[in-house]
Amino acid sequence: MNKLEQAAFALAKASKGNPVISTVTILLFFLMFNLLEAGVERLIFGERFEHWIDPIFTIVFISYSAYAVWWCAIFNGSEEA
Repeated sequence: MNKLEQAAFALAKASKGNPVISTVTILLFFLMFNLLEAGVERLIFGERFEHWIDPIFTIVFISYSAYAVWWCAIFNGSEEA
């Protein structure tokens, strides 16, 4: 298992296989990431601004959320066996 798989499986175990909880957890990480990014931009440039990489960050977090839901399905499938 690589680090990304380990992190997604750890999230699935922590949420006890509940995809809603894992998605909300990733949503909260995304929120905190945006707050951190805005703080750094204000610290360096004096103001928050939108730039071309924001949609890429959003796509990455949405993709990771879908990947975590998939690992929740694997986690739930392994409990039934």
